[in-house]
Amino acid sequence: MFTPAQQQSVEAQLAIRAGRTHLLELDGAPIIVKQLEPPLKHWGYPVLDTLAAILGQPMLRAVPAPGGTEAQKIEVMRLQSLKAAGASVPEILHVTPNWFALSFLGATSLDHMLREHADIGQRYWESGLNAILALHRLGQTASQCFARNMIWHDGKVSFIDFEDDPTKSMPLSSAQARDWVLYLHSTAYILQMSPEHIATIFLRYLHKDQPAVLHEVLRAARTFGWLRILPSKRKPWGRDVVAAQAAANALHRVAVEARRERAIF
Repeated sequence: MFTPAQQQSVEAQLAIRAGRTHLLELDGAPIIVKQLEPPLKHWGYPVLDTLAAILGQPMLRAVPAPGGTEAQKIEVMRLQSLKAAGASVPEILHVTPNWFALSFLGATSLDHMLREHADIGQRYWESGLNAILALHRLGQTASQCFARNMIWHDGKVSFIDFEDDPTKSMPLSSAQARDWVLYLHSTAYILQMSPEHIATIFLRYLHKDQPAVLHEVLRAARTFGWLRILPSKRKPWGRDVVAAQAAANALHRVAVEARRERAIF
């Protein structure tokens, strides 16, 4: 925890800054400080829950992100639990009713590495797959497992942003399956790899996870593979459509490859 003088230094820096999340300096070292955000309302939650029930996809259930003091409480508790389990996440340095401070792991996301080093993108992508698998083997799950929430530093991948807890809305196996699908969704359209190659590598790592997780991802692959018919060109459709198309295309290939494996064995 910070000394009174350190807390005063942080609050003086926050007073002259707008926004919620800040990279500050304390005693010559960088830290991350996250302030409270207003409580959030999400009217679409019942729709998501209904869709999840109709499709038989627990991973689609709404994961409430409440904002305000509740969001800070969730993130602090999740970070403490993840750290205790041995996961690579920021360390909590100080907590107040209005903000909390974290260790700084670096400013380079896995998303950035995939975009800036496309020639060796597979290496960084597999680092993310390895990190997800390692997290699951600790009995844990991420929050929003997008490449932008995975930090590349010192040759390894760490996870950030835990303002919600998927296990409050779905079983752990569903939350872990959700990690795999969200990661694929955030990366497939960036990778300079064929859908077949993406699917083969993805399935190789997925087989190392628990059978229940594999089962849920394969069920999602069969359910959402048809979305591969979406446009694959960014203009005029935008990134979200292209990302969904690329992920669905890869998921379709995953389902095909899994069926082929079952036929062989």
